[in-house]
Amino acid sequence: MKFGDRLKSIRLKNDMTQEELGNLLNKSKNNISQYETGKREPDLETLNIISDYFKVSLDYLLGKSDDQIPVRNLDQDLNDELDTESKWLNFLRTLSGDSMFYQYENVDDDQKLAIMEEHKEKMEKKKKKVAKFMKYSDEVIDEALNFAAYNQEQRKKKLDD
Repeated sequence: MKFGDRLKSIRLKNDMTQEELGNLLNKSKNNISQYETGKREPDLETLNIISDYFKVSLDYLLGKSDDQIPVRNLDQDLNDELDTESKWLNFLRTLSGDSMFYQYENVDDDQKLAIMEEHKEKMEKKKKKVAKFMKYSDEVIDEALNFAAYNQEQRKKKLDD
């Protein structure tokens, strides 16, 4: 497929008139018509604008490839996917290992990111609480921890009864 055919196809797929595309490119409707019929070819800057706007590769526009997605987007998508997966595996390792993996085995990437973000927020809150205690002496901190442990035991006893 030639450039003009590709341009027309993309334009129509995006419900855009020749006039609207012309306005986007600072070109006349007549220029767009000439691009689509092969009577005229756009300059490199115009090709780049079209490619970026419609999120297609220059190779696709020029008829050199049938793959619409620009290579940089494929690379970025792959890096994002690998990055999310590696962050997820590291996150699971820091918690409780393999048992967490099986619990969240079928979680999609968006859910993984949300779970990690929620955990991060909880940890930040805990860090702030701990930071408040750091200004106290070790004896006071020990007493507070002993008191917390005692309270937890009492709650367990109430639940068991």
